[in-house]
Amino acid sequence: MTPPIDDIDGQVNYEGLKHCPRCAGELRSRTVRGHGRLACSACGYVFYLTPAPVTCVLVERDGAVLLVRRRYPPQAGKWCLPAGFIEQGESPEESAAREVKEETGLDVRITRYLGSWASDEDHRTPVASIAFEGEVVGGTLDPGDDADEAVFFGAGELPEEIAFSTHKDLIERSLRHPKRPKRKDSS
Repeated sequence: MTPPIDDIDGQVNYEGLKHCPRCAGELRSRTVRGHGRLACSACGYVFYLTPAPVTCVLVERDGAVLLVRRRYPPQAGKWCLPAGFIEQGESPEESAAREVKEETGLDVRITRYLGSWASDEDHRTPVASIAFEGEVVGGTLDPGDDADEAVFFGAGELPEEIAFSTHKDLIERSLRHPKRPKRKDSS
């Protein structure tokens, strides 16, 4: 098993930021435009903590939903949809397909946009999530990257420990309203 990256929280968590990235002056908390923000006491620079964009993918097969068990914090050991941060230069759809491949070994075709939301459930940073539906088009189910298990769960088999409430909502909605099989034309 690959050890966790020591600085993963440092890459996105700004709670410990003490000095201005422009002039190295002291950052202090103050209200700016109605929100508590860090601002430099020397040059006035305001540090805006903007949400990091992430994608998640709902993959269904035979009435079951694909979930991964998280290897690392946040929520290590809990289950979620394949998900992760969008990399520089990739579209949300590319990110979604890449995350499924990295975490499950499966190749997917992104078939539908499901929705988006903002959340503070990740202690490292606020996120803006973009959810998609995906269809398996290849690969072999084999967990990897930051997932230590990947399993298709049916409605009565879902694990208790779902990592994120928004993922849980998507999963439950999907299982309550399963897709109908496509009818073949009889012409």
